[in-house]
Amino acid sequence: MRLTLSQLPAALAKGLAPLYVVGGEEPLLAQEALDAIRATARAKGYSEREVLDAEKGFEWGRLLDACNAMSLFASLRIVELRLHQAPDVAGGKILQQVAADPPRDVLLLVHVNKLEWRSRSGGWFAALEAAGASLYFEPLKAAELPAWIAGRLRAAGLDADPDALRLLAERTEGNLLAAQQEVQKLVLLQPKGTRLDIAAVDGAVADSAHIDVFGWINKIMAGDAAGAVRGLDVLRGEGMDVVPINLLLAMGFRQLSAAAAMKARTGNAAAAVEAARIHKANQGPYTKAVERASVNQVLGWLRRCAQIDVLAKSSGSQPQAWEELLTLTVAASGAAKRKAAPARR
Repeated sequence: MRLTLSQLPAALAKGLAPLYVVGGEEPLLAQEALDAIRATARAKGYSEREVLDAEKGFEWGRLLDACNAMSLFASLRIVELRLHQAPDVAGGKILQQVAADPPRDVLLLVHVNKLEWRSRSGGWFAALEAAGASLYFEPLKAAELPAWIAGRLRAAGLDADPDALRLLAERTEGNLLAAQQEVQKLVLLQPKGTRLDIAAVDGAVADSAHIDVFGWINKIMAGDAAGAVRGLDVLRGEGMDVVPINLLLAMGFRQLSAAAAMKARTGNAAAAVEAARIHKANQGPYTKAVERASVNQVLGWLRRCAQIDVLAKSSGSQPQAWEELLTLTVAASGAAKRKAAPARR
């Protein structure tokens, strides 16, 4: 079964498929789909997770072992297979074998990068798609971007006139992560219910220099622990909401995780950051982060962002959410063993 991102919530509400193959050329959309599937799985009791990276020389028997292994801690498990390129002949046969008889009590998530149409039109991909569901994201066309941005703004409680949407699309064409960051920036700057005009969108660039969430994130990435702690103190002192701040940091970590995974394969941090489509203005700090942080560390920081989000949305727990965000700021900036200055209350 083939699904779009808009169809995924209804499909998940009907029940989990035994396996999903997710990926394509829009990392943001693929990540959002994976997050939604994982969240549904966790709610249904899938509390154990194993991740396999199918790099060159991968032993495909490991996938069968992971799918058939008995769990030590949970009866329901998630097995995630990250395919950095189309599998070889042996790998394709193993994937078809798994698709023919999906393991019980295991949810299989197969991540894919860009695949040629030939790779998706038969063989292992078609077998996985027929046994479960696929979400493959083609590049969003320029003409589709204004409507996509409008949908994201509506979900955040904002509206925009056509000229404002065209300006946002022009500034972020070809990079959905950048488009989503612009949406979140506007959420920080504008009250819910606002209808944005072109002046509001144009002015957001200047206004964001004052509410410098992205500068704070870059200090974390650059390893400037003291500056990052001071920056968080300023953001809190200006009365900003912890939820969107934490959300933007999570988006930064998602970009970083993609770059860290590429760097682990190639050994070239700068090239990995560029391949992860990180904006040129931010590539310096992100390169420093990739050089010191492993993929597993970044994924751990993402999990902490999810925990902070839950805290921030719980009644009376915002102060604790701020403290947890401070702790994460110190850890992610590479200074977890140093004593950080307390954030202003």
